[in-house]
Amino acid sequence: MNVLVSPDSLKGALDQRRLAAAITVGLQRTMPDAKVTPCPLADGGEGTRDVVRAALGGDLRTIRVRDAYGRPRQAPVLVLPDHTWVLEAADGPGWVPERQRPRDAARATSVGLGDMLVAARDGGARRVWLGLGGTGSTDGGWGLLHAMGARSEASPEGLPTAPQIFDVPPYPIPLTCWCDVNVPAGGPRGAVYRFGPQKGVAPADLPVLAERMDVLGQCLEQVVGRPLRTLAGAGAAGGAGMALAALGGVLTPGAEAIAQLVQLESQLTWADLVITGEGRLDASSLDGKVVGTVLAHARVANTPVVALVGEFGDRDAMDAVYRAGLAAAFPLTLGPTSRSMAMRDSARAAEEAAAHLGRWLAMGRDRPHERGSL
Repeated sequence: MNVLVSPDSLKGALDQRRLAAAITVGLQRTMPDAKVTPCPLADGGEGTRDVVRAALGGDLRTIRVRDAYGRPRQAPVLVLPDHTWVLEAADGPGWVPERQRPRDAARATSVGLGDMLVAARDGGARRVWLGLGGTGSTDGGWGLLHAMGARSEASPEGLPTAPQIFDVPPYPIPLTCWCDVNVPAGGPRGAVYRFGPQKGVAPADLPVLAERMDVLGQCLEQVVGRPLRTLAGAGAAGGAGMALAALGGVLTPGAEAIAQLVQLESQLTWADLVITGEGRLDASSLDGKVVGTVLAHARVANTPVVALVGEFGDRDAMDAVYRAGLAAAFPLTLGPTSRSMAMRDSARAAEEAAAHLGRWLAMGRDRPHERGSL
């Protein structure tokens, strides 16, 4: 059997490469005759830079940025031979665990993302690929705009309180934004209500942030003269996709961009099975995430897909994922445990889950089967 292992990361626990390696080791323990090929993927969130470097090479540099709460930090960037800079928004205003937040999550800002873009602009970049995901802010990108020189007539320092025309200097370098989700900035499916709670935003703050996001969107749309709030991907990185589009950035699904970069389609031509995975499998897995992208490509190639995941969504969400083509899903847990313990043991859990999956697959190894079935 030829198996392609193409997971995303387990956020905060295990990056794509280590997860793919653990799955590969576990599967080879119980299916030693199988050809298992790791091909980790990313969607614009954590690990995107490393996946690109594994495929294209390049040199790492370090720049100084601010995190989601304005604290200075060092951020790695990848510089390709053609002077393309590969940035991860998560390295600037990345998601911050609750115990490390100095203040209310509703006040987190994307200013560090602006620091990154300024560094690329001033550092000789000829093109920027920006992984847009894994952030801790939900400010619609106002922080990054402010860091790059945008000013509102209503409020020079903070978010505008009413639609006002303000200067938004266009970014002078070709900018492609790899969005980890394809949701819009506003509305019930947008950045605030969909992902704000995951970032620690209190329920009482959600309507306030949603209103601010809408006001900022109106301001930006007046400046650029075209819709921004409803763009697919505008809600990525807490609505920063909307602001980046106003700067001239091109929003594109990150998982699809990475899939093309690693030539996933050609690798599926020889695979009998794909194993993917992520931290939580639910309806959002189909909104531009790695699992949904793998399912779309595998459906065309008629290759079955199995997922190893940390958590499952509710029944309706899982039904949606199965309707999208998933053959089966298995948990990445060793037994009843706390979230912190599960994250600590994630590599061993992934190896053991893959080993159990291998035994299950081995039952039908010698039985005749058609391509596209397990």
